[in-house]
Amino acid sequence: MIFIPKGEYFTGDKGSRDKSPPTKRVFEGFYIDIHPVTNSQFLVFLERTDFQPDGKFNKTSAEKMPANPVTGVSLKDAERYAEFAGKRLPTEWEWEIAARALKKDYQSTLSMFYKEKNGVFFEMERKTISPVFSTPPNDIGFYDHIGNIFEWTTSAYPTDLLIGKNRNSQKVGVIRGGAWTNIRNDIKYSTRTPFPVKRSLPWLGFRCVKDPGN
Repeated sequence: MIFIPKGEYFTGDKGSRDKSPPTKRVFEGFYIDIHPVTNSQFLVFLERTDFQPDGKFNKTSAEKMPANPVTGVSLKDAERYAEFAGKRLPTEWEWEIAARALKKDYQSTLSMFYKEKNGVFFEMERKTISPVFSTPPNDIGFYDHIGNIFEWTTSAYPTDLLIGKNRNSQKVGVIRGGAWTNIRNDIKYSTRTPFPVKRSLPWLGFRCVKDPGN
Protein backbone atom coordinates (compact mmCIF):
# COMPACT_ATOMS: atom_id res chain seq x y z
CA MET A 1 0.00 0.00 0.00
CA ILE A 2 1.02 3.64 -0.49
CA PHE A 3 0.64 6.15 2.33
CA ILE A 4 -1.15 9.35 1.34
CA PRO A 5 -0.17 11.99 3.91
CA LYS A 6 -2.65 14.39 5.43
CA GLY A 7 -2.92 17.51 3.33
CA GLU A 8 -4.81 19.65 0.84
CA TYR A 9 -4.96 18.24 -2.68
CA PHE A 10 -6.49 19.27 -5.98
CA THR A 11 -9.50 17.46 -7.50
CA GLY A 12 -11.82 18.16 -10.40
CA ASP A 13 -11.37 19.96 -13.71
CA LYS A 14 -12.62 22.95 -15.65
CA GLY A 15 -15.58 22.40 -17.93
CA SER A 16 -16.21 18.85 -16.77
CA ARG A 17 -19.47 17.27 -17.81
CA ASP A 18 -20.62 16.71 -14.23
CA LYS A 19 -19.87 20.21 -12.97
CA SER A 20 -16.93 19.35 -10.75
CA PRO A 21 -14.73 22.47 -10.88
CA PRO A 22 -11.09 22.53 -9.75
CA THR A 23 -11.32 22.18 -5.99
CA LYS A 24 -8.83 21.93 -3.12
CA ARG A 25 -9.94 19.35 -0.56
CA VAL A 26 -8.46 18.52 2.83
CA PHE A 27 -7.73 14.83 3.38
CA GLU A 28 -6.71 12.86 6.42
CA GLY A 29 -3.82 10.46 5.91
CA PHE A 30 -4.65 7.00 4.56
CA TYR A 31 -3.11 4.01 2.82
CA ILE A 32 -4.25 2.83 -0.61
CA ASP A 33 -3.51 -0.38 -2.51
CA ILE A 34 -0.86 0.05 -5.20
CA HIS A 35 -2.92 -2.09 -7.59
CA PRO A 36 -6.51 -3.34 -7.86
CA VAL A 37 -7.49 -6.46 -5.95
CA THR A 38 -6.58 -9.51 -8.02
CA ASN A 39 -8.50 -12.66 -8.85
CA SER A 40 -6.23 -14.70 -6.58
CA GLN A 41 -6.88 -12.37 -3.64
CA PHE A 42 -10.63 -12.48 -4.19
CA LEU A 43 -10.59 -16.28 -4.51
CA VAL A 44 -8.86 -16.55 -1.12
CA PHE A 45 -11.63 -14.40 0.35
CA LEU A 46 -14.30 -16.70 -1.10
CA GLU A 47 -12.48 -19.81 0.15
CA ARG A 48 -12.25 -18.49 3.70
CA THR A 49 -15.82 -17.22 3.97
CA ASP A 50 -19.28 -18.40 2.98
CA PHE A 51 -19.91 -15.28 0.93
CA GLN A 52 -21.62 -15.72 -2.42
CA PRO A 53 -20.83 -12.97 -4.95
CA ASP A 54 -23.71 -10.65 -5.74
CA GLY A 55 -22.34 -9.70 -9.17
CA LYS A 56 -21.36 -11.78 -12.18
CA PHE A 57 -17.96 -12.89 -10.92
CA ASN A 58 -16.70 -15.81 -13.01
CA LYS A 59 -14.75 -18.17 -10.75
CA THR A 60 -13.61 -20.46 -13.56
CA SER A 61 -12.10 -17.59 -15.54
CA ALA A 62 -10.61 -16.07 -12.40
CA GLU A 63 -8.79 -19.29 -11.55
CA LYS A 64 -7.17 -19.26 -15.00
CA MET A 65 -5.96 -15.64 -14.65
CA PRO A 66 -4.92 -15.20 -11.00
CA ALA A 67 -2.85 -12.04 -11.59
CA ASN A 68 -5.64 -10.17 -13.38
CA PRO A 69 -7.74 -7.65 -11.45
CA VAL A 70 -10.94 -9.20 -10.13
CA THR A 71 -13.96 -8.03 -12.15
CA GLY A 72 -17.66 -8.80 -12.41
CA VAL A 73 -18.18 -7.62 -8.84
CA SER A 74 -20.93 -5.42 -7.44
CA LEU A 75 -20.34 -2.71 -4.87
CA LYS A 76 -21.53 -5.15 -2.19
CA ASP A 77 -18.96 -7.73 -3.30
CA ALA A 78 -16.18 -5.15 -3.12
CA GLU A 79 -17.26 -3.89 0.30
CA ARG A 80 -17.42 -7.40 1.72
CA TYR A 81 -13.93 -8.18 0.48
CA ALA A 82 -12.60 -4.94 1.97
CA GLU A 83 -14.17 -5.78 5.33
CA PHE A 84 -12.60 -9.25 5.20
CA ALA A 85 -9.20 -7.69 4.51
CA GLY A 86 -9.53 -5.18 7.37
CA LYS A 87 -9.81 -2.30 4.94
CA ARG A 88 -12.47 -0.22 3.18
CA LEU A 89 -13.15 1.13 -0.29
CA PRO A 90 -11.89 4.60 -1.23
CA THR A 91 -14.06 7.61 -1.78
CA GLU A 92 -13.90 8.94 -5.32
CA TRP A 93 -11.75 11.86 -4.11
CA GLU A 94 -9.27 9.61 -2.31
CA TRP A 95 -8.92 7.59 -5.50
CA GLU A 96 -8.44 10.74 -7.58
CA ILE A 97 -5.67 12.34 -5.55
CA ALA A 98 -3.71 9.06 -5.55
CA ALA A 99 -4.16 8.74 -9.32
CA ARG A 100 -2.99 12.35 -9.73
CA ALA A 101 0.14 11.55 -7.70
CA LEU A 102 -0.85 14.13 -5.08
CA LYS A 103 -0.79 17.14 -7.40
CA LYS A 104 -1.67 20.23 -5.40
CA ASP A 105 -2.04 22.74 -8.23
CA TYR A 106 -4.49 22.87 -11.10
CA GLN A 107 -2.98 22.33 -14.55
CA SER A 108 -5.33 21.48 -17.39
CA THR A 109 -2.68 19.41 -19.18
CA LEU A 110 -2.34 17.18 -16.14
CA SER A 111 -6.05 16.42 -16.16
CA MET A 112 -5.72 13.99 -19.05
CA PHE A 113 -4.35 10.54 -18.31
CA TYR A 114 -2.91 10.11 -21.77
CA LYS A 115 -0.72 13.23 -21.51
CA GLU A 116 1.25 11.87 -18.57
CA LYS A 117 4.90 11.06 -19.16
CA ASN A 118 3.93 7.48 -18.34
CA GLY A 119 0.68 7.65 -20.29
CA VAL A 120 -0.19 4.02 -20.84
CA PHE A 121 -2.48 4.81 -23.75
CA PHE A 122 0.61 5.45 -25.85
CA GLU A 123 2.64 2.54 -24.51
CA MET A 124 0.34 -0.44 -24.63
CA GLU A 125 -2.10 -1.91 -27.12
CA ARG A 126 -5.10 -3.11 -25.14
CA LYS A 127 -7.27 -5.93 -26.40
CA THR A 128 -8.46 -7.26 -23.05
CA ILE A 129 -7.72 -6.99 -19.32
CA SER A 130 -4.04 -7.29 -18.40
CA PRO A 131 -2.41 -8.61 -15.22
CA VAL A 132 -1.56 -6.01 -12.58
CA PHE A 133 1.84 -4.30 -12.98
CA SER A 134 1.60 -4.53 -16.79
CA THR A 135 1.97 -0.76 -17.23
CA PRO A 136 4.16 1.90 -15.56
CA PRO A 137 3.03 3.47 -12.27
CA ASN A 138 2.54 7.17 -11.69
CA ASP A 139 5.04 9.24 -9.71
CA ILE A 140 4.01 7.83 -6.32
CA GLY A 141 3.95 4.16 -7.38
CA PHE A 142 0.22 3.89 -8.07
CA TYR A 143 -0.32 1.14 -10.66
CA ASP A 144 -3.10 0.17 -13.07
CA HIS A 145 -5.26 3.25 -12.56
CA ILE A 146 -6.05 3.74 -16.23
CA GLY A 147 -6.49 1.63 -19.35
CA ASN A 148 -7.28 -1.67 -17.65
CA ILE A 149 -10.44 -1.64 -15.49
CA PHE A 150 -12.84 0.79 -13.87
CA GLU A 151 -12.83 0.81 -10.06
CA TRP A 152 -15.60 1.09 -7.48
CA THR A 153 -15.66 3.89 -4.92
CA THR A 154 -17.99 4.40 -1.98
CA SER A 155 -19.21 7.74 -3.30
CA ALA A 156 -22.76 8.25 -4.53
CA TYR A 157 -23.29 10.01 -7.85
CA PRO A 158 -25.25 13.28 -7.41
CA THR A 159 -28.90 12.58 -8.21
CA ASP A 160 -29.38 16.04 -9.73
CA LEU A 161 -26.87 15.14 -12.45
CA LEU A 162 -28.68 11.97 -13.48
CA ILE A 163 -31.04 12.01 -16.44
CA GLY A 164 -34.00 9.88 -17.47
CA LYS A 165 -37.36 9.10 -15.91
CA ASN A 166 -35.91 6.30 -13.75
CA ARG A 167 -33.08 8.36 -12.28
CA ASN A 168 -34.44 8.06 -8.73
CA SER A 169 -35.37 4.38 -8.92
CA GLN A 170 -32.01 2.93 -7.93
CA LYS A 171 -28.87 3.85 -6.03
CA VAL A 172 -26.10 5.01 -8.34
CA GLY A 173 -22.46 5.02 -7.31
CA VAL A 174 -19.30 6.51 -8.83
CA ILE A 175 -16.71 4.39 -10.62
CA ARG A 176 -13.34 5.89 -11.45
CA GLY A 177 -10.48 5.43 -13.90
CA GLY A 178 -10.85 3.99 -17.36
CA ALA A 179 -11.03 0.46 -18.70
CA TRP A 180 -9.33 -1.12 -21.71
CA THR A 181 -12.61 -0.57 -23.55
CA ASN A 182 -12.32 3.23 -23.31
CA ILE A 183 -11.16 5.72 -25.91
CA ARG A 184 -8.28 7.67 -24.41
CA ASN A 185 -9.86 11.10 -24.97
CA ASP A 186 -12.88 10.07 -22.90
CA ILE A 187 -10.96 9.60 -19.66
CA LYS A 188 -9.70 12.27 -17.30
CA TYR A 189 -8.71 12.20 -13.65
CA SER A 190 -11.88 14.13 -12.90
CA THR A 191 -14.24 11.84 -14.85
CA ARG A 192 -17.02 10.66 -12.54
CA THR A 193 -18.82 7.75 -14.16
CA PRO A 194 -22.25 6.88 -12.68
CA PHE A 195 -23.06 3.20 -12.30
CA PRO A 196 -25.85 1.33 -10.42
CA VAL A 197 -24.40 -0.20 -7.27
CA LYS A 198 -26.17 -3.55 -7.72
CA ARG A 199 -24.77 -4.13 -11.19
CA SER A 200 -21.39 -5.44 -12.31
CA LEU A 201 -19.25 -5.38 -15.44
CA PRO A 202 -16.52 -7.67 -16.78
CA TRP A 203 -14.16 -4.65 -16.71
CA LEU A 204 -15.12 -3.24 -13.29
CA GLY A 205 -13.15 -4.06 -10.14
CA PHE A 206 -11.81 -2.22 -7.10
CA ARG A 207 -8.91 -1.51 -4.78
CA CYS A 208 -8.94 -0.85 -1.05
CA VAL A 209 -7.76 1.75 1.42
CA LYS A 210 -6.84 1.53 5.08
CA ASP A 211 -6.88 4.20 7.78
CA PRO A 212 -3.78 4.57 9.98
CA GLY A 213 -4.09 2.65 13.23
CA ASN A 214 -6.67 0.18 11.88
